Amino acid sequence: MLLGAYVLGGLSEPDRRVVEAHLPTCDECRDELARSAPLPGLLRRAPGTYAQQVLSAESEPQSPSAPAEGSLDDLLARVRETDTVRRRRVRWHWLTLAASLIVVAGLAVSLLMPSGSGGPSDPSSRFNAAAGYAVAGRATLTAKPWGTEVSLDVTDLPAMGPFTMQVAADDGRTEQAATWAATPTATARVTGASSVRFDDIRSLVIMDRAGNVLATTRPS
Repeated sequence: MLLGAYVLGGLSEPDRRVVEAHLPTCDECRDELARSAPLPGLLRRAPGTYAQQVLSAESEPQSPSAPAEGSLDDLLARVRETDTVRRRRVRWHWLTLAASLIVVAGLAVSLLMPSGSGGPSDPSSRFNAAAGYAVAGRATLTAKPWGTEVSLDVTDLPAMGPFTMQVAADDGRTEQAATWAATPTATARVTGASSVRFDDIRSLVIMDRAGNVLATTRPS
């Protein structure tokens, strides 16, 4: 693109129209036009024969193909407006993309978070074996609208079952929350349920079928 010739009025009418149609679509040419726009004024102030020859046409009627100073300013204004619109569209595109990423990230975090049906921390407590037994493990309590869910993970159970887990409340009442049989590995993972509210549970007790206490724990 001969933008220098365009600025100095050296293009024919068809070429000038081609330049003006091309400018809004080309960042590089718009930048070059902006840099070349002061050229006519500089040449008018420059001393010497060459500058006078270049601008000698000012003493003659202006060629129809030469862009008048006002039309050049108008074109520059249109180019700047086009740039502004383009930048706004690019900015809006990136803002939309950023908002979408935030939504996706929030959804991913919500999917990874534990279900809200449980208590605020789902605390677990360690069992203490009764004398003569080696039962070990933990109990995890989860508050529910209907009471408390109790998940057991215990090891070193006696060879003979079945076993039960009793929930003792602060008011003295007890409930059987789970029962299970002996396993070849002497381990068990059991999920039980009690109507006793989480805040009202005093202790959990694992017992054998004869009623002997094997292990106890107090929720922290």
